[in-house]
Amino acid sequence: MPESNDSLDNRVLEAARNGTELRLADATDFEWDQAGFITEGTPATEIESAFGEAITREERYTASPVLFVFLKDGKVSKAVRITPDAFSGKDAKKKYGRDVSLVPVEGRSGYLSWRE
Repeated sequence: MPESNDSLDNRVLEAARNGTELRLADATDFEWDQAGFITEGTPATEIESAFGEAITREERYTASPVLFVFLKDGKVSKAVRITPDAFSGKDAKKKYGRDVSLVPVEGRSGYLSWRE
């Protein structure tokens, strides 16, 4: 199920590099009402517990540093591989609404935090 989305990946990379805020809804061209992410190495059982589906057939997610998970009406609609390793695991495995933004972490160049 995980897929690539060069436009979204590039927008996230640009925000991390430049230390700018990115409203996630402005960076996507598909419908969703909740989103979250997992980091590389997350066990499939934890992904399923957080988002209702295992998403990967492997024991752990290993296809990219980060996987954004988008839900529509409570079901996973997209899972997008993200290449920048710019996120803290403390924000992972949570669901955020459409108002979520990726914001620079003060004092940590290249890192973004999820904030509603």
